[in-house]
Amino acid sequence: MPTTATQCEQPLNDDEATAKEIFVTNKSKTKLEEMLYHNSPIRTLPVWLADDRDVTADGIKLKQQWRWRRYAEHDLCALFHYKQHPPTNGRKADGRWDDYCRVNEAYADRISKAYQPGDIVVVHDHYLMILPELLRQRHPDMHIIFYLESPFPTSELVRCLHRRQEVLKGVLGADLICFQAYHYAQHFANSCERILGYSASSEWVETTRGRAYRSVNPLGINISKITSLAFSESVDKKYKELCKLFEGTKVVIGCDPMDRFGGVHKKLEAFSYFLEHHPKWQGKVVLLQVTGPATMEDDDGESIAYARKVNELVNLVNQDYGSLDYGPVQLHNQKLSQDEYFALLRLGDVAINTCVREGMSTTSLEYIACQRDSRGPLIISEFSGTASNLEEAIQINPWDIAQVADQINKVLIMTPERRSRMHKALYKRVVGDNVQVCVNGMISRLKKVLRDREEHAESVV
Repeated sequence: MPTTATQCEQPLNDDEATAKEIFVTNKSKTKLEEMLYHNSPIRTLPVWLADDRDVTADGIKLKQQWRWRRYAEHDLCALFHYKQHPPTNGRKADGRWDDYCRVNEAYADRISKAYQPGDIVVVHDHYLMILPELLRQRHPDMHIIFYLESPFPTSELVRCLHRRQEVLKGVLGADLICFQAYHYAQHFANSCERILGYSASSEWVETTRGRAYRSVNPLGINISKITSLAFSESVDKKYKELCKLFEGTKVVIGCDPMDRFGGVHKKLEAFSYFLEHHPKWQGKVVLLQVTGPATMEDDDGESIAYARKVNELVNLVNQDYGSLDYGPVQLHNQKLSQDEYFALLRLGDVAINTCVREGMSTTSLEYIACQRDSRGPLIISEFSGTASNLEEAIQINPWDIAQVADQINKVLIMTPERRSRMHKALYKRVVGDNVQVCVNGMISRLKKVLRDREEHAESVV
């Protein structure tokens, strides 16, 4: 049975986390740890995050849990999505970095206690980028995979990162470094060459310790689980209600974070252009847009300004092309229930992703799975890491609103035969590149890496 270490924190927003303190007794800690380890399909080991002064003989005080995520979200996630913050107080940056190091060290401590020789440790995403090196220092022979689900930017941007060398060297502690798309892997290699002075090939980066290998492993979904959930009786009921509500209308759907990286504003601009230049669709098509939380922390008010801009665009489109009984854009800024989400994916005549930067689009893959019967086309931004693995989808540049508008029109008039061919090819990819295939591929690649490393070491000797 696999084991995972997970950060133990309360699901609070920043204001609540600042104001609320929770004291967990040692007895409660032990009980929770036993439940997570023994009563779950995945044995989970919690990592408790607190300052030393908040750990007592009686238990642990949890407060300001948001601070442990600050560097990952404020510095790394922002830069990985091509956003640069203006220079600020250096002490604040150092404080974020110190907390980030403590988080990674806490994970290293927890993993080291559970580790047995021969175990494979998989480290996931930008919250734990220095963990591979910390583990390597403690266990030189540990088998480590690092998987970056987020996008990875060009070396020009990485050079602007606070603690850039430490982050790159931290990742290079892994035996195998996996990316969502080829160009992310290439950006990483270029950064190691330019910033660290390491040599790199198409497959590896040469470090002072040896070679760290790179691999492209697009992360898939659990297709059987998604299908089971999406076609349950409760979803069937919700789906029929939505079909009745939108009867006689073509429905374009979108599910994106409410920030500029999700590209909702580009989608609205393109949809407005579409209605203007293809007036035959006015009154006959609706954009049903669901927005979720922003991709990263907002400390400069950008999310609020962006939400205001999106709402203004929605109002403009509805004023220009709507009527008393027809609203061309329906914006829902709320968290859907699981049944509502899958019913929405089944409803859409077409799904459109206009992100301007993202690593993986789970929604795009789940839409394909949910269109098993209806065979709706997918329009996806070329700036999504998922796009490179969905060659048959209609790929667009979200900055070219005329192109996006034209593609919306084309998919709406697409023949049933072509819709079927496109969906069949996409569905085959989603099934063939499911999450289990991704995991098995990483393990197989790791085994090959270890063999190649031994052969390389022997040839050097």
